Amino acid sequence: MSGIAMIGTGMWAPRLAAAAQRAGLELVTCFSRDERSRGEFAERFGCEPAPSPEEAIRHPRVEGVVLATPNDVHEEQALACAEHARHVFVEKPIADTVEAGERMRDACADAGVTLMVGHAFRRLGAARRVKQLLEHGALGRVVLAEANMSLPGSFKPDAWRAHRERNPGGPIMQLGIHHVDTLAYWLGPVRRAFGRFAHVHSSADIDDVGVVTLELGSGTLASVTGSYVSPKTLSLRLLGTEAVLDYRTDFSVWPKAQALDGVTTLTLAGEPVEFDERDMLAEELAEFGRCIRGEAEPETGAEEGIAALAVVVQALQAHAEAVG
Repeated sequence: MSGIAMIGTGMWAPRLAAAAQRAGLELVTCFSRDERSRGEFAERFGCEPAPSPEEAIRHPRVEGVVLATPNDVHEEQALACAEHARHVFVEKPIADTVEAGERMRDACADAGVTLMVGHAFRRLGAARRVKQLLEHGALGRVVLAEANMSLPGSFKPDAWRAHRERNPGGPIMQLGIHHVDTLAYWLGPVRRAFGRFAHVHSSADIDDVGVVTLELGSGTLASVTGSYVSPKTLSLRLLGTEAVLDYRTDFSVWPKAQALDGVTTLTLAGEPVEFDERDMLAEELAEFGRCIRGEAEPETGAEEGIAALAVVVQALQAHAEAVG
């Protein structure tokens, strides 16, 4: 059984820890800057609380490290993992800049360890079924794609996501980037991106809505939109020359990732499409375990993580140029 450390014990970390246990990984130790938080997390998951991230990473029974921390500390932590020959699973986005993501990639490659990025939504049963339909030509040629992911945020003053400098792009960087990866998985790499971002309603000084338009290598045009101030929404639509596919999820179940497929409907030309339900988090962490053991390569590795981040960064740059 592969031993892992969890760095970060916030809202998402317990979901990853539970999924890791479902995937057959051993959670050995954890670290959070908040001593009470890491103690409670350690008690809940039966692991050792570490007094520092370095000690968690260096723990003799740890082979891989899961980073569930803010974007702007991913690089420092991933490089520390590589230095100690620990495999790395990092939540999306891979880093706060493309250059940081590239340094993470290079350091892990030089150390001979895996760098895996948590772009899990492509692993949902509905998403896998769409991939099959596309490969079989069920839509004809896809010419347009529309995607939205929205989630109302609670922006306490000390929340890192509430600060523009730490979370540029707001809901597109944290939510829409999932759809960017899924669309690239379905339709091929993104060739160019443009974006508009705005602060409309939130009490925090952050862009709380965003619209990104994509040109994919296949010729398809796509839009990815997101909001931090609207009810939970997850939807995708693919418009082909032969048929239209609609992917709708009752996102109110979030953050129960295991429940997503059970509340998702797929229709092709108005007719329902069946698909198998899948545990996206357990599947990706089981794959991480296989990577640790040298039995697999990550489906969403450094290149996929950097590609998705680069799209959002390019959209932000286009917005900055447009508004002067």
